[in-house]
Amino acid sequence: MTVCSGTFANAASAPPVDDTIPDEQGVDDGSLDETIPLIDPATQTTLPAGCTAPRSAMATFLGELISSDDLIATFRVLQVRGGSLGAYVNSGLITVRYSTRETKFLRAGETYLVGAGASELFSTLESKVSYKKELFGGDAVVGADESDTPCPTIEDPVITLKPNGQLIDTGVFSLLLNERNLLFGAVALAIVVVLIFLIGIVVTKLLFVGAARGAFRSKRSRK
Repeated sequence: MTVCSGTFANAASAPPVDDTIPDEQGVDDGSLDETIPLIDPATQTTLPAGCTAPRSAMATFLGELISSDDLIATFRVLQVRGGSLGAYVNSGLITVRYSTRETKFLRAGETYLVGAGASELFSTLESKVSYKKELFGGDAVVGADESDTPCPTIEDPVITLKPNGQLIDTGVFSLLLNERNLLFGAVALAIVVVLIFLIGIVVTKLLFVGAARGAFRSKRSRK
């Protein structure tokens, strides 16, 4: 009984045992640690802390533009260059959404190199024609980037290019070239207006000359 009493006494006085596994990395509150470098999945480039990787493309393909409206372009897939189009293709055709209404720079019947990513809001792929530029100078703004290491320039793969990889012209004159019928109509209308103006000048001059001659003859006949 003496031994048992001593054993129960020692067990009662012993501190409780903590069998939980210690968290060596601290408490995880779900926030992103900006001091950890990121890796761009497309180029496998390690980005400095604070830099963000561009959106990756689901697929890159050569496609002939069949039709388009303000937001949607329909392509005939000629060749898949990378990734997989999966169920987005229907009978060899695929629709791509251009949220910034840049389909006006594309011409039906032309072939393009399309880098497309999955839309977060719609059940279609998305792309664009021009790179988005940083407003107000981006990191050039005073205090916008306090890091000594600048972020590397990584091309955005979600973009539509010419087949040779060149950017599509998005200037004002490119819209006129895309709408050749409107361009020819505007030129023809300008020529007609100029001709009417010149004919009006000639007719007016002949009328004044004829009136002057008539007045001169009338004056001579009175004498």
